[in-house]
Amino acid sequence: MSSSFYASVILRFVFCFAFIGLISGCAGKQEKASCEQRDWYESGRRDGSQGATLDRLANYKKECGDQFNSFSETIYTNGRNSGLVEYCAPDNSYELGRMGIAYFYVCPSITEPEFLTGYRRGQAARKLEIENQKLDMEIDTLLSKLNGEPSTYARREIASALEDLRKARAKNDKDLNKYSN
Repeated sequence: MSSSFYASVILRFVFCFAFIGLISGCAGKQEKASCEQRDWYESGRRDGSQGATLDRLANYKKECGDQFNSFSETIYTNGRNSGLVEYCAPDNSYELGRMGIAYFYVCPSITEPEFLTGYRRGQAARKLEIENQKLDMEIDTLLSKLNGEPSTYARREIASALEDLRKARAKNDKDLNKYSN
């Protein structure tokens, strides 16, 4: 594998962790507006786009008491539904699965089968990416052993094991390419 391939894999993981940090930072933010002043549509849209369950709505009701009325709930629900359109999109489902983000079955029944297909493809891709990281570490370890091994027999054994690991890595890359297309 070329160093540019490894750099792209590393860059993907850095991007994924930054994205996760951004999502979790937004999710943990406390609303500063009072319940009466809060933009319930935007709160719902944001929650829907993050795949939040209806537990958030229950929390808002509890937090705001009588200030959270049926009109607020309707506006929040409309916003949440709008956000779920974004969240439940097939491209997003693949990335969520690939990043290992849990899915809480919030997508509408009409879009959920397609969402789950993409999500499971992403999970399979994630599994292969993790396996490739392990293979890369094993390859690096064996390369270090190979360079320091004086015995010809041991060098052949190490070279054979390296070849097996490289074949497994190549197969994973081929399978990974199928999932990402």
